[in-house]
Order: sequence, then structure tokens, then C-alpha cells
Amino acid sequence: MKFGLHYQLPHAPHETAVERYRTSLDQAVYGETLGFESVWPVEQHFNAEFSLLPSPLLWLAALSERTRTIRLGIGIILLPLSHPVRVAEEVATLDTLSNGRVEFGIGRGVFPSHFAGFGIPQEESRERLLEGLELILRAWTQERFSYNGRFFQVEDLSVVPKPVQQPHPAVHVAANTAETYELMGRLGYSILSASQVNTFAKLRELIPLYRRAYREAGHQGSDRETLTLLSPVFVGESPAQIRDTVEPSIMRFIQSVINAFPPIQDDGSDRNRLLQEAADRLRRTTFEQVCEAMAVYDTPEACVERLKSLEEEFGMGRMLCWFNTGGLIPHEQVKRSMQLFADKVMPHFS
Repeated sequence: MKFGLHYQLPHAPHETAVERYRTSLDQAVYGETLGFESVWPVEQHFNAEFSLLPSPLLWLAALSERTRTIRLGIGIILLPLSHPVRVAEEVATLDTLSNGRVEFGIGRGVFPSHFAGFGIPQEESRERLLEGLELILRAWTQERFSYNGRFFQVEDLSVVPKPVQQPHPAVHVAANTAETYELMGRLGYSILSASQVNTFAKLRELIPLYRRAYREAGHQGSDRETLTLLSPVFVGESPAQIRDTVEPSIMRFIQSVINAFPPIQDDGSDRNRLLQEAADRLRRTTFEQVCEAMAVYDTPEACVERLKSLEEEFGMGRMLCWFNTGGLIPHEQVKRSMQLFADKVMPHFS
């Protein structure tokens, strides 16, 4: 199993935006020296408490000049918010700058404020993602191409540069709902699953849906290579030290998720019903429940045991570690946890 890093860059009272960018890049560079395989920042908008990172591609471009081997995972671009031709150009440029290190992750997004801010109807998000991805893959693999979709039309276009990786960087799609798990299985795309979105218990229901749809569609990829799991992670010296360090930060993250949604209207739709259930569940969440349901917070020995159990259960080929969920953990403590993880946890996994 490979291990990567995840970044969202929430604003913290003790850091300016400049400092948050610098410390996160420093951690990612340090991660390469420790042996982490990849790093995956996520696109978010309009909410500093939740994230200061609207452009993961710019962050990764800066990182590409400071590193040589670590994979540059886009985890994720909110594809419905952008024109796919522009995305195709910029991702191919990043693949060129980094000499072929890009992993291309995309998702629909869930926050209504994102769609309102860009003037895009949220109900179009799935169709826009699928259409945009189809256009991007044509742009990368055809010298010239035309496309006539519902949302995007291009005529006899040549997108340059082409990606260094041929035929194109690996595609990973963030999956949150049962419908998306099954759809991505049928289409044959690798998926990104996040335990802070769907708990480990929920993933036990969702991942088999994906794998069954993938096999029934006749795709040949290995189970391990098609699943990446993202989870909050922190390794410490003792349970008491871990709780003192992590609890304020993860609980702040949970509150920031609740704050990011407007009041949910009971309109009878499945989407709003699920959102209301999620918000109610989050409001009741305790630190003990976080540790049980969505995070790996423990001493090195206990982390090894927990991760081996998750690997056996889910069969993921890559684990993305989010060491500072909520953004309140000081920079040096994040690096210390990364070091403990690399020195005492990673060697137990091939």
C-alpha cells in the first residue's frame, strides 16, 4: 500500500494565508524526503475557515519546483465549476513542468455556495462532470478534435501541450453517493473515497457497489489500483497527547462543514434529506466517535494495527493521510507526526 498526503488549507488564527501556504509546501517537501508517494490538495472556494485553496494546480506547480519524485495528485478539481478545455491545458502544463508526475482527480462538489458563486446550477453537476471529463480525454489524446455536448462545444481544436504521461495521467473520481460509486464502476474510473465524508461503516456498503459494477462492466484493473482512501490521520506518543493535540482541530473541521451549508429546506428531495441527516449526525459527533468512525488517531503500533485492518477490509492501493484536519495543529507538530508515521508505520506495509 502506498501512502500520500492530503491538504485543504483551512485558515487558522495563528497563521496568515502566506504562512499557511508556506508551511503546507514545507510539509509536502518534507513528505518526499520521508518517503510519502504522493500529495493531493483539494479545490475549495469562498470560505476561509474551511479552506484557503481555490487553485490546487497553482499549489502543485509551486511544489513541482521543490520536489523531484513525489506524485502530484489533484485531489480534487471541482470540474463542474471550470471549462474543461482550460482544465485540460493547465493539467497538461503541470504534467510537463513535473515531467509526468500528475494524478488527475476530479469531483462534482457539494457546497451550494460554490455553484452560486460561479453561476452554475448545482443540479447540472453530474452531467457537467461527465461531459467535461470526456472532452478533456479527447483533448489529451487527439491531435485535433471537435466536441458537441450539451454544455461545451469546440470545433477543430488542438490543445497543447499534451501530457507527458501517455495516453494521459491516471483519472480518479471522488465518489460520495451510491449512485456515483456504481456509475464510476461501470465507466471504469478509479475512485477516491473519503472517510470524513462517508464513515468506515458506510464505506463497507459503498465500495462493494463500485467493485461489483466495475467487474460486471468487464473492466480489468486490479482492486488495489482502483481505490484510494483518504482519512484524517495523526500519530502521537500517547493517547492523551494525541487527544490534546488533535481534538480542537478535528472538532473545528466538523463545525466548519456544518457552517458551510445554508439552512436545508425540507423539500422532499433525496439530496436535501441526505444533507439534513449528515448535518444532524455531525452536530452530535464526539471525539470518540471521530476516532472510531472516520480517523486513524493513535500511537504508531496502534496505527499499524488499524491500517492493516482497513487494508484487509477495503483493499485500497493508496492511503491519503490528512495530518491537520481543521488546521489548528502547529506546523512542527504536524511534521513530527509525519515523521513518526514514516519511521514506525509505513515500513509495515509493502
